[in-house]
Amino acid sequence: RVTYPYKTGMIHEALISGLDPDMRYFYRVGDSKAGFSVISSFKTAPNRGEDILFTAFGDHSLGKVSKSNVDLVLAEKPAFHLILGDLSYANGKQKIWDEWFEQLEPLSRSIPVMPALGNHENEEINGRRIGYTAYQARFALPHPETRYSFDYSEARFVSFNTDDFSNEEQMRWFVDTLKKAQADKNIRWVIVYQHHPLYSSTIERLNNEPLIAAVRHVLDQYKVDLVLAGHNHNYERSYPLVGETIVQSGSGPYQKGKGTVFVISGGGGRPLYKFTPEVPVITSRRESVWHYLRVRATKKELRVEAIRTKERTVLDSFTIQAP
Repeated sequence: RVTYPYKTGMIHEALISGLDPDMRYFYRVGDSKAGFSVISSFKTAPNRGEDILFTAFGDHSLGKVSKSNVDLVLAEKPAFHLILGDLSYANGKQKIWDEWFEQLEPLSRSIPVMPALGNHENEEINGRRIGYTAYQARFALPHPETRYSFDYSEARFVSFNTDDFSNEEQMRWFVDTLKKAQADKNIRWVIVYQHHPLYSSTIERLNNEPLIAAVRHVLDQYKVDLVLAGHNHNYERSYPLVGETIVQSGSGPYQKGKGTVFVISGGGGRPLYKFTPEVPVITSRRESVWHYLRVRATKKELRVEAIRTKERTVLDSFTIQAP
């Protein structure tokens, strides 16, 4: 049982061990007195070398569009789903967390949901800052939860807490995690997912210079392939960059190891933001629209597609090819 001072009910975490790879397991939750949930299932990760498909969006909250994105992502049958920060928008109202998890349940009871921390997870109740307390109690994530990494097939996924990017301990961990990924011959793709973007042409939310100064050189040094972020409620994608220099232009396909592609996917359900009239030179595609990402990783390529929620059409796609 997990508890925290502002809980709205019982929270339990269950550790399941001894699982085989690439296997479907069935389960239910409850007891003989109170009754059981419906039977659900999940599938464990495959052995290394298998193709994977995952999905992502940021800035979710409650609402019709938010619910639609849950349904659309579930229909993709992804191996797992990333949330790029700003999940429930509870903002201290703990019952909203309950409602948000109920909205997410069709997806989360069968697909692992792996979030990154956003500024709206840093909560305040009655003028008292409680920080990430609710988030950490309600999710069971790899230690230390506010940041973590995991490997899936031949890809390493790194959840970086940009809400606390100046934390020296986190930066040491971030550098060490990327360094080990670069040295690991079993890791083909390195994907960082976080809440705040480095580069943006959203009105009043332009380039995040302090974040750029803190992490940009690290991403270049360890040749990160893709950085996914939210925070801005729209879609924006850069060309492959080294520093602020475009190293590959056009529609691609892009070559792995030659620059990092930055994607903002904050179209999970919140009201949309407007762009500046001028399109930055580094921006390949942008659109203020609700959407989600569909990403397929194989030995040969990393293919990213952004799908409009209402129209269910592809608004952008690009490919990074392995040597």
